[in-house]
Amino acid sequence: MSARRWAGIVGLELGVLALIAVGIIGLIRGASAPDGNDATAGSTIVTADLATVTPAIAADYHYAADHLDHFAQIPCYCGCDHSLGHRNLADCYVTATGAWDAHASGCAVCGNETATVREQLTAGTPIDDVRTVIVDQYGPPPSLFTSGASS
Repeated sequence: MSARRWAGIVGLELGVLALIAVGIIGLIRGASAPDGNDATAGSTIVTADLATVTPAIAADYHYAADHLDHFAQIPCYCGCDHSLGHRNLADCYVTATGAWDAHASGCAVCGNETATVREQLTAGTPIDDVRTVIVDQYGPPPSLFTSGASS
């Protein structure tokens, strides 16, 4: 095979590899969380049809809707604040337009937090204390820098 033909094949292969690399980088960047200031601008809201979820999940949605003022005071720790622009647990269930947000239907963290909130509210726990329970149980661990630990 001539050197010119060999160089052409190598150049073509390098070009294909470069296109693949650009595509992979584009996929990675597209799958990353939106910028903090534009958290909701990049997200597409997917709504749920409660007729298509389990009765237990539908019950969580109805409970959240009946307690939206409480759920709005509860942080969610599944990461939806970064990926979907959610501000609280209420946003996991109900969109700004009042539709059912599909997120909570497939998120175990939202479901677990909802079970804890329901249990606490049913027991008569004040919402400020419920919030503390959620933060303590599901929130990030305290930072070593703020715990007062010294080396």
